[in-house]
Amino acid sequence: MSQLNYIYTLFISNLLISLPFLLLGIVVSSGLLVFIDEHQLVAKLPRTRILAVIIGSSLGFLLPLGQYGNLPIVRRLLLQGLPIPLCISFLIASPTVNPFVISNSWEVLGDHPRLVFLRILGAWLIAIIVGLIFSAYPEKSVIINESSSVLQSRSTLVHSGTILAPSEEFQPFHRAGNLIYEYQGNIRTSGNIWQQLSLFVENIIKEFIELGSILTVGVAISTTCQFFLPQAQLFQWGENPLNQILIMIVFGLLLSLNSLGSAYFLTPVLSSVLYGSAFVFLLLNSLFNISSLILLLGIIRIKFASYIFILTAQLILVLGLVLNFYIS
Repeated sequence: MSQLNYIYTLFISNLLISLPFLLLGIVVSSGLLVFIDEHQLVAKLPRTRILAVIIGSSLGFLLPLGQYGNLPIVRRLLLQGLPIPLCISFLIASPTVNPFVISNSWEVLGDHPRLVFLRILGAWLIAIIVGLIFSAYPEKSVIINESSSVLQSRSTLVHSGTILAPSEEFQPFHRAGNLIYEYQGNIRTSGNIWQQLSLFVENIIKEFIELGSILTVGVAISTTCQFFLPQAQLFQWGENPLNQILIMIVFGLLLSLNSLGSAYFLTPVLSSVLYGSAFVFLLLNSLFNISSLILLLGIIRIKFASYIFILTAQLILVLGLVLNFYIS
């Protein structure tokens, strides 16, 4: 019973840490849907690849919502037609390249300024590289239904519908499953504030139920793994630079922390690990632990999400190996 109480307490703690960031991201996503004219927004953003990834990797300073809050925003930006490299670079950089994480990293890891610098610079460079790679990915396809002459859309990136309620192959242009794709009618230009607020609240509720359910499952799996993970034995096994990186990859994937909590977890063992190993843990856990991976798969199609994860993890691993073998 004591072990069950511990698992339950750990699960509730991890969930309470994660859900507020997700809710903030959903609120911003709903605001983009209702109050922002996506056509003007797209027109003002650069279409060139380099500028798009630089802007996307810097958006975390305006939207510092962490690894859970940025996912609803990325889905909304993709649905509203923003450039793919901008969205991907924002997805990867924003959990680390934002003022709160930078301040927290300096406060917690201030005795190791080089590690703080490597964390921020590494996340920014990886976001730019992955964003440039995905700049060649095909954009959303739009077709016209010949039978009804209705404009319809099939996204090549974002799920049409949800895991719990999958949709048909094609959906009307203003919806993608249960997710509101584009407002019906002229709600934004009608000047009716009550209709706008109604749509705003409706989308918050629907997205929070959908994504909150997925995140809860992810946190439950991560909590179970965290409870049974032999942390002390794994640290004893890390006697060489390669083993240390492999151990930090395991910790980064299985521990349900966030960009702020990962620095606190690392502090007690920082004197016994190399900079490359610490770098791998900080970046990987801030981007792709089990909870955020499951949430990512619930938002973005499996093929595209797999590409994002594999490329990002490979770049993190390569940088970690270089730091361990040639710099640390």
